[in-house]
Amino acid sequence: MQVSREGKKWIEIAAFVLCVAGLMAVLSGVFDPMERGLSQAVNERDIYVISALGEPENTIDTAILGDSEALVLADPSSLGEKTGRNVYIIGQSGQTLSEAYEALQTLSEKQKLTLVLLEADMLADESNIRRDLTESFDTAAYRVFPVLRFHGIWKPMTGGKMPQVPAHERGFSLRTEEVPYTGGEYMHPTDQLSPICITSEWLMDRIVKYCKEKGIRLVMVSAPAPLHFSMEKHNALADYAKKRSLAYLDLNLLTEEIGIDYETDMLDGGDHVNLKGSEKITEYLAGYLNENE
Repeated sequence: MQVSREGKKWIEIAAFVLCVAGLMAVLSGVFDPMERGLSQAVNERDIYVISALGEPENTIDTAILGDSEALVLADPSSLGEKTGRNVYIIGQSGQTLSEAYEALQTLSEKQKLTLVLLEADMLADESNIRRDLTESFDTAAYRVFPVLRFHGIWKPMTGGKMPQVPAHERGFSLRTEEVPYTGGEYMHPTDQLSPICITSEWLMDRIVKYCKEKGIRLVMVSAPAPLHFSMEKHNALADYAKKRSLAYLDLNLLTEEIGIDYETDMLDGGDHVNLKGSEKITEYLAGYLNENE
């Protein structure tokens, strides 16, 4: 049976794709930081997630997901002591909803999570369909072929220096710098809602659905962030949470109750809280969780 020139072309393409996929699969096994005992050799952005995945089985029951605001939101050790929970922050600088979903799924393979606190900046952040889909594709590719994500560990694998990683305690970034916020009131009353991209909403819905299927309580949280938060964002997130029967804690509306001092509790002028702010938020969250078990 003869194969046409066009048919041969497609056979060659298929063979090439299979060879590349096979090579990527082999390299992914070689460049697995967990298997190689090099979990501290990954890049700074991934260190918190990888550290959490390396914890012993069934030692985490509460996960804090989110971007850089989640990394400084609350002290997991202190929050755990005050609530009787085993807390870990599984965050990343600029973490996307796709990455949060992936981290949640992977962590749940080893841990019996009962509570997830999700810093909602990922949902409120401006996005678009193309960006969301691209990030989703990238995350899926990293899951299938980890070498695409962890190829940088080749240096310590070949005797090179281990990269410097940020100091952290159970995913909590210990930041003590003080740069005050001086912009004044930012939560101005309005009924307007910031737009949430339809694909971002869909990606968030996957997390909501997964938590419901696994019996995990999901609480949305917005950290004090006067530089980029607004009442419009609050309204959009509150509306999303209400429609899905989720609890939503907007700490931007609770700064007086928490005791946030914009002169001393801001890390970088109003985008993130520092250690002093984190300690106050930890105290508040502990009280909230204990009262709403």
